[in-house]
Amino acid sequence: MIKKAVLYSLVVIMFGCNRNGGDLFKNPQEGETGISFSNSLTETDDLNILDYLYFYNGGGVAIGDVNGDDLPDIFFSGNQVKNKLYLNKGDLTFEDISDNAGIGGNSSWNTGAVMGDINGDGLLDIYVCAVVGINGFNGYNELYINNGDLTFTESAAEYGLDFDTFSSNAAFLDYDLDGDLDIYLLNHAVHTQESFGKADLRYKRDFQTGDKLLRNDGDTFVEVSEEAGIFGGINGYGLGVTISDFNQDGYPDIYVGNDFHEDDYYYLNNGDGTFTENLKTYFGHTTRFSMGNDVADINHDGWPDILSLDMLPEDETVLKSSEGDDDIQIQNMRVRQYGYHYQFTRNMLHVNRPGHGFQETALLSGIAATDWSWSALFADFNADSEQDIFIANGIPKRPNDLDFINFVSSEQIKKKINNTKLMDQEALDMMPSGAVHNYIFQGTNNLQFIDRSEEWIARDTLFSGATAMGDLDNDGDLDLVTSNINSPATLY
Repeated sequence: MIKKAVLYSLVVIMFGCNRNGGDLFKNPQEGETGISFSNSLTETDDLNILDYLYFYNGGGVAIGDVNGDDLPDIFFSGNQVKNKLYLNKGDLTFEDISDNAGIGGNSSWNTGAVMGDINGDGLLDIYVCAVVGINGFNGYNELYINNGDLTFTESAAEYGLDFDTFSSNAAFLDYDLDGDLDIYLLNHAVHTQESFGKADLRYKRDFQTGDKLLRNDGDTFVEVSEEAGIFGGINGYGLGVTISDFNQDGYPDIYVGNDFHEDDYYYLNNGDGTFTENLKTYFGHTTRFSMGNDVADINHDGWPDILSLDMLPEDETVLKSSEGDDDIQIQNMRVRQYGYHYQFTRNMLHVNRPGHGFQETALLSGIAATDWSWSALFADFNADSEQDIFIANGIPKRPNDLDFINFVSSEQIKKKINNTKLMDQEALDMMPSGAVHNYIFQGTNNLQFIDRSEEWIARDTLFSGATAMGDLDNDGDLDLVTSNINSPATLY
């Protein structure tokens, strides 16, 4: 199975709960680790969630050994703050080398970040996505080529990767099996009159909002989206992408999670440089507001399974005060008249059943409701040979709150909002906080997951978004890092 490579062995369980964490994960603080990065956001009358619907989606985090000392280093991308690179000095202590490394960034609004060896020199490079062309956001996606001396050279234009699009994230894959890393660039639409309509809008290719498949030709990248069969429409709200060989034919396939009305995409690699999108054939239904996703073989049958996140609250009070699924009439209209697939507002666990598509089990598995969930990671955190799940959560303000929706739907209020930006603050004040603890689940051998959030990790209410994992202290187990809005990053 083609999957991100993470080396780990024995997990050392910390017995006895302490105030800095849980039974399994400690929670060292900034004073101990030296990691001070906070993705701090400043709301203004001209820039807030009413002006940009993904204002609270957060930045990115990537873990990798950038200097070859066998200690994983940490990179954070910031929305309104500079990117940061922390060099691992051992014993869970880190040094901020951002200024000398030259990775601070020049774009107004950075989003996801990934590490990979772009040029095949054995050194990890960093690709940082950005949103450009709306809300006064300037810049482009940036590629930091590793010079091998703890400095980087920004080379996106040289490699054909300086896209000024609405980029959410990127994923590396070798889709043509030629030995180098290609890129799937995940972009997102914004709400316009053009982005709403029938499903065939996905065929109306748009440079800024459409996803892109970028083939590595050695000294440059070439966009091959059209000929490869990758959708690039104006209705794709891409928030999650994961790579795996879902049909076990030796070629990497792609699963894309789309927010709002657009379906998720399930691209099967044909082995000839093209893909076939086949979601409706293999999936009975999917998440509606698809967020992050991840892949693992959770039942030991050799076939990769998929977790896709949504935003169904576990708290009954929050659930009752939040906008829910469409009623059956609207659902049927979306499916029968507009050509979309069945979608529901909850997490989905798609279990791969070869020859029969995917069986969805999140409700039975106990992981359907984890609230406003951004990113998911599968891993065996407690060394029992079962896949566990970590989910990062939280949003500063809930735009799906029914009281807020009713407020801004008032004709009188709509007129005021249209006439003055100062009404934004009144509308923003109507949104309740979505501070939620992060979740961690223990996997079992029968597709069941046990919520261990109380026992395994510090149960802080945060606004956590991007998450990455690695063995940061080389003790043989996996550690976690989350990038948080308006608070320092969390290390588990």
